[in-house]
Amino acid sequence: MDEKEKINIIKQIQDSKIQLCVSFSGAGFQFLNDILKLEGASKCLLNADIPYSKESLNQNFQIYEPFITRDNTKKLAMSSLNKFSKNISTNIIISIGCMGSLKTYYKKKGDEKAWIYFLTSDKQEYCFYLEFYRDIEKPLTREFQDELINGMIMTNLHQFINNNYKFSTQTSSELKTIKVGSEDIATIYSNPSE
Repeated sequence: MDEKEKINIIKQIQDSKIQLCVSFSGAGFQFLNDILKLEGASKCLLNADIPYSKESLNQNFQIYEPFITRDNTKKLAMSSLNKFSKNISTNIIISIGCMGSLKTYYKKKGDEKAWIYFLTSDKQEYCFYLEFYRDIEKPLTREFQDELINGMIMTNLHQFINNNYKFSTQTSSELKTIKVGSEDIATIYSNPSE
């Protein structure tokens, strides 16, 4: 997604009936950066939590290992939604939870992956899971992985607004492979059960 597309989507979010709460741990930070660098963020951003350490997740959110799961990401999103949904106005609050394990400076034992969970004040839910491939010709950078997550969050918010403030009615798990050039780099699972 290029900068012009991102700016257009952010302006659409700012001018819409939604207000955002974000809770990100390990991934999703490029989305927050893009929202904050454009003037007018206060029109759409209610709150941002960034529990990054194991201790913060344990103590403040009652989230324990294994951290990067569908249920933990939903719990992270629910925490913000619960804080702000009592102040419901004519706007729809969307709480976005994102938990990820992206490329880092040391060799990881586990997968490079991320869960993203959307919860709304009018009781809608939608999630997706990204699994990044590691054995590829040109390894992905952490920045590229987070930008892909950013693009997915923005695309889903754009579609939500354009679909009269509704997520896709699709309930089954659908998967899509992402390519760069001719090489598969990741798989996205839409609304997986786990």
